[in-house]
This record gives sequence, structure tokens and C-alpha cells, in this order.
Amino acid sequence: MLAAGADRDVAEVRAELRAHTGTLNALREDQLDLREGVRNLRDEMQRGFDTVNSSLGQIISLLDRGSDE
Repeated sequence: MLAAGADRDVAEVRAELRAHTGTLNALREDQLDLREGVRNLRDEMQRGFDTVNSSLGQIISLLDRGSDE
């Protein structure tokens, strides 16, 4: 009788452990996806900043040229 109860308890603990492990693995996958999304956003923002900086450089150059006249 005690052995059967112990087996049931062990089985329940193992089932809970599998469930927790599954949850942690799912969270890990989400974390990896979020990290990749942030990386992509950062790269996109950097390209945008580079474009703005280049455009501002051209505007400044044109303004400087216009002030020489």
C-alpha cells in the first residue's frame, strides 16, 4: 500500500517536472524570438539614423553653398 502511494507521488512529481520543463522551454523560445526582434529593430533604426545623417549632411552642404553667394 505504501509503495503504491509512493509510486503515485513520484509519478505526480515527474509529471509536474515535465510540465515545468515544457514551460521553461517555451519561455526560452519566446525570449530568443524577442531578442531577434529587438536586434532587427535596432538594425532598422541604425539604417534610418544613417539615412537621416546623410540627408542632413547634404542639407548643410547646400545651405553652406547658398550662404557663400
